[in-house]
Amino acid sequence: MSKRYIRKAVLQEIRKLSAFDYLKNYQPDMLIKNGRTDYYHREHDSLHFSNGKWYWWSQGKGGTSALDYLVTVEGFDFKDACNYLLDLMKISAPVTTYYYPKQTKPFVLPIKDTNNDLIIRYLCNQRKIDKDIVNYFISTNQIYQDKQFKNAVFVGYNGEKPAYAFKRSIFKNYKLDHAGSNKAFSFSFTNPNSSILHVFEAAIDLLSYMTILKLDHQDFKQYNYLSLAGASDKIASKTEADIPIALKSFLKRNKNIKTIIFHLDNDEVGIGATSKIIKVLSKKYRCIDDHPKESKDVNEELVSIRI
Repeated sequence: MSKRYIRKAVLQEIRKLSAFDYLKNYQPDMLIKNGRTDYYHREHDSLHFSNGKWYWWSQGKGGTSALDYLVTVEGFDFKDACNYLLDLMKISAPVTTYYYPKQTKPFVLPIKDTNNDLIIRYLCNQRKIDKDIVNYFISTNQIYQDKQFKNAVFVGYNGEKPAYAFKRSIFKNYKLDHAGSNKAFSFSFTNPNSSILHVFEAAIDLLSYMTILKLDHQDFKQYNYLSLAGASDKIASKTEADIPIALKSFLKRNKNIKTIIFHLDNDEVGIGATSKIIKVLSKKYRCIDDHPKESKDVNEELVSIRI
C-alpha cells in the first residue's frame, strides 16, 4: 500500500472514526450484539465495544478510534491504516453513531434492617462461618440484613463510598447484584502489607476460607481476599482468555500483589475460568489453582469440616 503523506487536518478527521463505526459501516459481520449497547468481535470474543470505546480484555489493550483498532488488533502499519481508512471514507462516507449522555443515578444501598439476627443465624448456623468473622464484616458495614426482604447484603467499596452490593436470600435460592452495582468494586478485604491475594467466586466462599484459616489457628486478616461476584460462568464460556473486571480493578488498585491463589468452584465452569484467567495473569503474577478437590466449593468444604 502506498505511503502517502497524511496532512494533520486529514489525520484528525480519520481519528474521529470510532472502531465501532468502522466495523458497523465496513465489516458489520464482525460485530456480535452482546446487550442493549454492547457488542463483541466475532473473531476475538474478549474484544468488546461499548459506548464508542473498545477494549481487548485478553490483551489488556483498548481505545476509541478505528485507527488504533487497526494498528493494535489487525496489525496494520500506522500509515497504511491511515491510507486504508481514508480510501474507505472517500468511497463510502461512514454513518456515525451518536451516543446520548447516560443519565446515571447515584448508587443507593438497600435499606438496613433494625438488626442482623436472621443473617447471622443463616451465615453461622447454616453456612458454618465463624461468628467473629461475620461480626467483623458487620462492624465495617460490609455485611448487613436488608429491611424489606431480610436478604444478606454483601457490600463493596470504592474508597469510603459504597459502590457494589450483592443480595442473597436466606430463605430461597435467590441471589442478585443490587441495581447500579459496579462489579469493579465487589466484596473484598484488603491488607496492604500482604502480597498475596485469595480469589473466590462468591462472598460466602471468601468468608468460609477465612473461617478455615481461623480453625487452623491462623489470622484471617493476614491476606487480601476478593469475590468475583459470579463472573466465572461467563469467563469459562469464552474461547479467549479473559480477566473479570473485579479482579482487574483490584489488581490495579493494589500494586503490592505478587501471588494470586484461586479457590473457584470444583466444576467445569470454575476450573475452566481459573485456567483462562491464569493464562493471562501468569505473565505478571505467580498464580496458583487451589480449588476444592473433594467438595463443590469452599463453603461446602467448610461445612464438611464442621459437621
